[in-house]
Amino acid sequence: MNVSCLTPSKLATLMAQGADLIAIQETWKSSEQIASMHTGDYVLYAQSRIGKGGGVAVLVRKTLRSKRIPLTIPQHDTSLEVVVVRVALDQNRDLIVASAYMRPPPQVTQSFRRLVNCLPASSPLLLCGDFNMHHPQWEPFLETSPSEVAAEFLELCTDAGLTLVNTPGEITYARGTRERSCIDLTWSKHLTVSDWSASVSPLSDHYMLTFTLHQAFKDTIPSAPPSAPKFFYSWGKCKWDLFIKDFDAQLPAYDYKSSPPALRLSRERL
Repeated sequence: MNVSCLTPSKLATLMAQGADLIAIQETWKSSEQIASMHTGDYVLYAQSRIGKGGGVAVLVRKTLRSKRIPLTIPQHDTSLEVVVVRVALDQNRDLIVASAYMRPPPQVTQSFRRLVNCLPASSPLLLCGDFNMHHPQWEPFLETSPSEVAAEFLELCTDAGLTLVNTPGEITYARGTRERSCIDLTWSKHLTVSDWSASVSPLSDHYMLTFTLHQAFKDTIPSAPPSAPKFFYSWGKCKWDLFIKDFDAQLPAYDYKSSPPALRLSRERL
């Protein structure tokens, strides 16, 4: 959710929703201010903007193992702000969660291309953000053609295997009595998303987007089976005398007299 300044009271309201994962845009907080916030049962991962405004964050419930995935954005790329977190679902599978913000006018930069194309292809991915993009794919009420940037953005996301979760035409941002848009988008890969909804919130002029995630195992690459242990031998270190003694001890006693006549005859001729 774009909170337009993450105050302690807004943070408490978000955490009170009880979600396992919370993606936030426009925190408007410095790294020092973020570090001083009380996050209760959550771990807060954040990326602050150098200067005023901006900033993105992801809250992960402490009962889930998580860690940040470093994604360096060059200083000259001022269009994209993003924080990426890896959340452990089980021993062999992780969920990647990214919270992104594109300041207007949006641009599809090399940093965004790396975000959608360089993450592990087999990992489930959830990308939430305020992208400030207008396209009939999510805004069917548009009366003008989409910009080249919006068309490029959509093509890049779909080529990367991302699926748009938003209900087309469902408003996610409202200002005043006339301005309505769907600029807050939810994208997923290798996930089934249900119960997606956008609700008016007192926290911001952006709506609160909520949904439930399910793993889509049939769309993911299964984990490789554990490899069998390998044994290595050094013939030069073998203790052959002990081997012969042990081998002889395991052989049944041989009675020459009880052997068949043909066998005795062949042995005698040898």
